[in-house]
Amino acid sequence: VFNNFKDKFGQFKESLSEDIKGLLSLYESSYLLMEGENILEEARDFATKHLKENLKTSTDPNLAMLVSHALELPLHWTMPRMEARWFIDAYERRLDMNPTLLEFAKLDFNMVQAIHQEDLKHNFSYFYHSSSISLNIGGGRVHIGGKGCHLWSLGEAYEPQFQYYRRMETRINILTTCLDDVCDAYGTLDELELFTDAVDRWNVNAVEHLPNYMKICFLGYYNWINEMAYDTLKEHGVHILPFLKRKVLHTFLVLGKKIKK
Repeated sequence: VFNNFKDKFGQFKESLSEDIKGLLSLYESSYLLMEGENILEEARDFATKHLKENLKTSTDPNLAMLVSHALELPLHWTMPRMEARWFIDAYERRLDMNPTLLEFAKLDFNMVQAIHQEDLKHNFSYFYHSSSISLNIGGGRVHIGGKGCHLWSLGEAYEPQFQYYRRMETRINILTTCLDDVCDAYGTLDELELFTDAVDRWNVNAVEHLPNYMKICFLGYYNWINEMAYDTLKEHGVHILPFLKRKVLHTFLVLGKKIKK
């Protein structure tokens, strides 16, 4: 497809630079490239060059704003809901904006945002009131950024119907971050080997000789994974525990590689 935009010398046609909206689409699509797709790298360089040149002479402030924003951060590198919030503001400034469409966009954004706020409230209540993941370790403290982990899961699935997924994924993100810190800064080699073995066996008795902070980490993972499996079986009739355990084991195989290093 992109070869159709090239001239007989194998270069992108200079006439393309006159169509700024088309050039902007070419620029955005270039960020979907896979390894080895050199033509998309050429398309990106071509589009970037001419978009920057157009910014210097543009007489359309709305289009210039879109171009400037895209050059700063391509669409496919953004979080959809944050990009939606920015675009609503940008669209509102247009003289030809449709008031009804704008109102629906704002209503949709606010309704979905209210659900996300429920998620955040739920996560903070769960972690900081019932089972805070702030661990006393060797005289220091490991404090996990719950908001960052919530944002991580929000970036993966912002749609309202995936609320349960976001809440469970936030738990896993928090504990995985905690375990990474334990591996990097606190656990001894012997402790980490025992910890990895306990995960491999999926046996709560295997952590008996580990320090308390490692027991908390393991039991947190163990309980949350089992809770997710229970909820899924109860609500959907699907037994996913073997798959969850396999995923957890993969995480700790990565942990094991860090131990060896």
